[in-house]
Amino acid sequence: MAIITDYIGLDIVLFLSLIISTLYLYLTRNFNYWKKKGIPYLKPTPFFGNLKDIILQKQHIGEYLRTAYEKTSGEPYFGLFAIDTPVIVAKDMDFIKNILVKDFDKFSDRSFSPDEGVDPLGAKSLFGRKGPTWRHLRVKMTPTFTSGKMKKMYYLVDECAQKLTEIIEQESVKGKPILVKETMARFSTDVIASCAFGVKSNAMTDPNSEFRKILRKIFELDLLCSIKLALAFFVPSIVHTFKLRVFDGSIAIFVRKTLWDNVEYREKNGIVRHDFVDLLMQIKNSGEVIDDNENDHDIKENYSLTNENNKVKSERNKNSKNGEIAQINTPDFKLEGDDFVAQAFVFLAAGFETSSTTTTYALYELALDLDIQNKLRHEIITVLEKYDRKVTYDAMMEMNYLDMVVSETLRKYPALPFLDRTVQVDYKIPGTNDILEKGTTVFIPIFGIHYDPKYYPNPEKFDPERFSAKNKNDIPKYAHLPFGEGPRNCIG
Repeated sequence: MAIITDYIGLDIVLFLSLIISTLYLYLTRNFNYWKKKGIPYLKPTPFFGNLKDIILQKQHIGEYLRTAYEKTSGEPYFGLFAIDTPVIVAKDMDFIKNILVKDFDKFSDRSFSPDEGVDPLGAKSLFGRKGPTWRHLRVKMTPTFTSGKMKKMYYLVDECAQKLTEIIEQESVKGKPILVKETMARFSTDVIASCAFGVKSNAMTDPNSEFRKILRKIFELDLLCSIKLALAFFVPSIVHTFKLRVFDGSIAIFVRKTLWDNVEYREKNGIVRHDFVDLLMQIKNSGEVIDDNENDHDIKENYSLTNENNKVKSERNKNSKNGEIAQINTPDFKLEGDDFVAQAFVFLAAGFETSSTTTTYALYELALDLDIQNKLRHEIITVLEKYDRKVTYDAMMEMNYLDMVVSETLRKYPALPFLDRTVQVDYKIPGTNDILEKGTTVFIPIFGIHYDPKYYPNPEKFDPERFSAKNKNDIPKYAHLPFGEGPRNCIG
């Protein structure tokens, strides 16, 4: 039965037109936002803002931000729209320093925001936590990543490396090509499973092991999951409104069962492996990581947020256990339940992807340049002669050229193509009259910065010499951000 006209078909067309028109007006209502502020911006598209190709997986966010970075040459920052939400992209080194360090207390939260009700492990992880809870958790977790703790885990990495050597030797005898990307993914899976969960995943011998399948679910996303992940970064309000689950529910089930079974077995049998699970158990049971008398606390980085000049101070004080950061409006927080599991989950996810992709790209670049490859091989052989040909933690620390190769790999192929922050209060950009409103998302385009010829001449070239002791001093501090910078940098 027709309502508006005499024809039901025409009524349907009119009704749909009204809905589309209403959506169009609603989703374009902010498109003059940056223009009114006098801040340069890239023209958005209705219904998508500037994210159409990213949401539809036609372009990677890193490539898009690099292109936008280059299009806005000469500008210290510029505006974008995440669907209908204004986003500002920082390019100027001083502005980036303010965001990450000097005015960190005004940019302390990430924009990434999965819904805790449907994605508790993502939301409760150190990566997803916000405000005082994040500060408290960061202080608790920082001592788990000191050099002393890493040394104690090194034997676990070495065990996996020995297995990798055996497998490569076996495959090379067969005369078959080795799939580097898959091999490094399986190796990294075994390392992370051993260090983060205390189990042998056997991914190097079984490509369909449980851990390998779980990591595929996290990182090999279909179109729908990619859209939900993009929304969690760019328009988290949609994720929370519609309770969108970013990560497959089976991932949380697997991680919980694996971790709690392991913890129960260790507590029952008094097992200590000196791995990440042990350290988490110490925090859960005693509230802090137990001092192992190896001067770990000499290199702890405890960040104190002070009101004086809005500066963040990096402290290296062996007498300080938790740092002032823990004293600022920290809640009565305990590492238990999903808060406990979430830290192992993020160690698994973040540790796997960064290690796997970095080693893969490093091997790729070494294969393309025999001079670099031979120089690195010579250094490794020379250093190992001092350590009875054993790859130890201390031996690795002496391999300066290896460090240069890894640094250049992380420049060309950063694990995170951008950093995200949220403005906590209305913020006046120093030296300007531009004010960022509370709640505005800020992106720092790492990929664009790392390919800026102003900082890296001939940026497409793989050149480890950029990071020699002499040359690296010519690189501005905030022009190399593979692990972020400041209190919210990569903890491990």
